[in-house]
Amino acid sequence: MAAGFVEAEGFVPIFDAVDAMVKATEVEVTGVVRLGGGIVAVAVRGDLATVEEAVDLGEQVAAAKAGRSVRSIVFASPCDAVSALAVDPRLLGS
Repeated sequence: MAAGFVEAEGFVPIFDAVDAMVKATEVEVTGVVRLGGGIVAVAVRGDLATVEEAVDLGEQVAAAKAGRSVRSIVFASPCDAVSALAVDPRLLGS
């Protein structure tokens, strides 16, 4: 099971990204978390191709909404620690 993360400044770009990702793909959104400094991240899980598609789409949508830098990463075969964060991103704190 692959894991993907998209982060942007503010909740609105992330919520737009989540909306686009779940409408276009079959990823599981496992959570949204505030990282500090106004940065918000969303975590998704699913098969690799679907997660890659969802994260690419989410990044594009968030960037269009935020007008600022949006970052993302996909882990094809995440280690146990990254898998735990993908299942429950609240482990990062808020």
